[in-house]
Amino acid sequence: MITLQELEQRLWMAADILRSHFSVTDYNKYLLRLLFLKHLSDVFEESSKAIKQELDDRNLEVHRLNNFGAFLPECCRWTYLQRVKHNIGYELNIASEKIETNNPHLKRIFTSIDFENKHNNFDSGQHDQILRQLIRHFSYLNLRYSNLAEPDILGKACESLIEKFAGDSGKKSGDFYTPNKISELLVKLLEIEKGMKICDPVCGVGGFLVTSANYIKQVGLNIEDVSFYGQEKVLETWVIAKINLLLHGIFNIDIRLGDTIRNPQLLENEDLILFDRVFANPPFNLKNWGEHLDSFDIYHRFRYGLPPKSHGDFAFIQHILSTLTTTGKAAIIVSHGVLFRGGQEGLIRKRILEEDLIEAVIGLASNLFYETGIPASILIFNRNKLEERKKKVLFIDASSKYQKIGNKNYLQSEDISDIVTSYQDFTDQEGYAKVASLEEIANHDYNLNINRYVLPPKNEDDKIDIKTEIIKLRKLEAERAKAENDMNRYLSELGVNL
Repeated sequence: MITLQELEQRLWMAADILRSHFSVTDYNKYLLRLLFLKHLSDVFEESSKAIKQELDDRNLEVHRLNNFGAFLPECCRWTYLQRVKHNIGYELNIASEKIETNNPHLKRIFTSIDFENKHNNFDSGQHDQILRQLIRHFSYLNLRYSNLAEPDILGKACESLIEKFAGDSGKKSGDFYTPNKISELLVKLLEIEKGMKICDPVCGVGGFLVTSANYIKQVGLNIEDVSFYGQEKVLETWVIAKINLLLHGIFNIDIRLGDTIRNPQLLENEDLILFDRVFANPPFNLKNWGEHLDSFDIYHRFRYGLPPKSHGDFAFIQHILSTLTTTGKAAIIVSHGVLFRGGQEGLIRKRILEEDLIEAVIGLASNLFYETGIPASILIFNRNKLEERKKKVLFIDASSKYQKIGNKNYLQSEDISDIVTSYQDFTDQEGYAKVASLEEIANHDYNLNINRYVLPPKNEDDKIDIKTEIIKLRKLEAERAKAENDMNRYLSELGVNL
């Protein structure tokens, strides 16, 4: 049986085959699709006797994805691809079309790239050789369910690949990947219950949804009892999200492609679908986000005001608020500027606060994200606050909660526990947490900057001994007077008269 360590090692070796020929950002295009295809093929062969389908039989259970429900024609199976001696890119393109024709739920996962890669910088013969090397390399992997040492091994390996190459690709990764521990923090802050609809409207590679599924398993629920939704505007990222979720065994998913602000896709009867929990890490300070929508946004999402052209943060926040049920909650990662910028953003923030929708503001440490070294915050919105929390906002300064590893900071499990406990307690903690009334926040001109409310802890060493300080002051004054007398004497000896 194959272990996670063995599988990860094999995947790193596969990445070495691509090294020097492809950019880091292209690795997952090939590795994840081939990993997924090998798994589909192995599972199909494993259960082929039970399937008992002919090549031209299209009567598939395409919406029941508890085992992918995938039928692979002969030319799509790994045993066939292994025998291909030339033009493997062409054969993979044919296989991609056949898989998606027979399995509509896998549409665009394979055909969204050209395996022949005609526009690459090196010749087709070299490209063909690299693909055949990858096919041979993956052939050593038996990815049947019966050969996996643990149920979620494929999902963990997929997640490991994504995280590895997110780190290597630097700032670009911030557009699609949120570090796992931060995702875990947001999910534990909001909690999830049976029957809920969960959404990430800017889902990237699906990290929040995967973390939600892991949480559901940990608390003893069935992931089939929760529905997962998402939207992503970049096709390749959308594909990786689909593969990531499927390899984690999450099949009751609805991930749609498109720009969330300009073209929201999560609709039902032409209205926005409402969700019980929303987790999101929208792009910080997005310019040209679609401010022209004010005059014809049919979903009426910008009821608190139109954000400025230069900062789209409150566009995403208002979109999310418009998709919450009457008891819904959202956790959104934002830049610190969202907490205090004035102008139109200040007015929007004021109106949202006046409706008592913000429950907590949590400040994180700097350098936790791949795309930026600056600190970020978490805003928790709640449409159904407990009675004792109404007209109040909890501020938590978690900027000291991290461990430095290499040149980056990372949240630890104990940090997550501390933050979640403080949120659940909803009480003052000197130097760490403060419950502020809306009246107090209004007196600060609706500024949510955490250091306005959470003051540094008092230190016994900082207490002032007035008598001692006066003695020090008198001594300094005497020293100054002596220095002035000495300076005047020296100037007089030099013939300088003041």
